Amino acid sequence: MTPRMQRASGESRVTFAVRDGQTRLTDLYQRDPCRILFPDPEPGEPPQAVLVTTSGGIAGGDTLKMAVEIGPGGHAVVATQAAEKIYRAATDSDPCIIDIAIEVGEGAILDWLPQETIVFQGSKLKRRTVADVGAGGSLLACEMVVLGRAASGERFTGGLLLDAWSVKRAGKLVWTDTLRVEGETPLGAGFGTASALATVIGVWDAPQPLLEKARGLLESADKVRAGVTLVNGVMVARLLGEATEVRGATIRFLTDFRGQRLPRVWHI
Repeated sequence: MTPRMQRASGESRVTFAVRDGQTRLTDLYQRDPCRILFPDPEPGEPPQAVLVTTSGGIAGGDTLKMAVEIGPGGHAVVATQAAEKIYRAATDSDPCIIDIAIEVGEGAILDWLPQETIVFQGSKLKRRTVADVGAGGSLLACEMVVLGRAASGERFTGGLLLDAWSVKRAGKLVWTDTLRVEGETPLGAGFGTASALATVIGVWDAPQPLLEKARGLLESADKVRAGVTLVNGVMVARLLGEATEVRGATIRFLTDFRGQRLPRVWHI
């Protein structure tokens, strides 16, 4: 019997809450290869947390758990240091598992802005993100997936990507969505020749004006296919195309939509 290789099992948790009239870090837990950095925000901006995977990438059989919590009335921005790489998996290996839990308290605001996830040819990834937004709370979240490494002449023609999102409003499920790619990129599912997909999710008490703002910004997007809709009170925007173009269009959209630059890690 071939011995099983030791795999990474990382975990991180970061909690912000309002103390003395300001949003402050109140809880932190991290276990290799998960780490959290706290860069100084720009003047007038909320505190930031930057999630880091110190292993430089994730391989088959690795498991990561990440939790982000913003207490009532708080405001924070959470991003990742760089693109997450999902390496080719052995034929008989388990998929890598990533579980992300996001909790936004009553009246709180969170911008969840991880950079793209690059799934290498032959990689196996199962990722689940669950966000629970309290009454009066706001969430702006972005998730971008790149299938293969086009710059290296690589296409994603074998492997597994199972990427699931769920949004709850005060504990009640209001939206869920799952992308499954197994083997060849799903040309018949609307991808065409695209190698990247970005999804932007917005949860607010009054989403209609922000939906119209997003629609106006995406109408001017070029070199990518883009659209936005409202599903059960949740704004869902999609950008589809070549990886570099999707990243650029996503940065422009989020910058204009938020009215401020993305965290500095996005521009390094």
